[in-house]
Amino acid sequence: MQPQQLVLAIGILWLATLVALPFLFATARRRAHAAGLAKGKTIKDAAHVHQIRMVERHLADKQAELVNAQKAFTAHMEARRQVIAELEDRIMSYTGLAVTKADYQALIAVCETLETAGRTWKQLKGAEAWVARTEQQGRSLRELATRIRTELPTLNTKAGDKGAAA
Repeated sequence: MQPQQLVLAIGILWLATLVALPFLFATARRRAHAAGLAKGKTIKDAAHVHQIRMVERHLADKQAELVNAQKAFTAHMEARRQVIAELEDRIMSYTGLAVTKADYQALIAVCETLETAGRTWKQLKGAEAWVARTEQQGRSLRELATRIRTELPTLNTKAGDKGAAA
């Protein structure tokens, strides 16, 4: 080959290379971009997986805390319920009126006995202190018997039934 032909062939080859070079650069750039994007997605996915594991671990800890708090709350509420039940029992023992009709009748009998003792002692000289004491205790017991009578529902209803029947 002659040198002109050779220069012409090299020139054509150089022109073909210049035409193909932008295409090759674009392809290389796209491949590099795709490779970088894939690597970035892999890193991002790994970071997300790590964050999800941390959140799940934190959530499990919080659930365990919640279960413990619920158990403590349940135990505390049960203790309160027991205290409330105990206090209600105490209150009911006070308001449930622990005396009966027989107790009321015994109080009336004691009052009558004290009045009889007081009348008897009035006849004796020097027993004025005992007479005053029996009268005062008789009045106190009579007042107590009156309060009990108003509190006893069985006495009030039975007295009402007798009055209605008579």
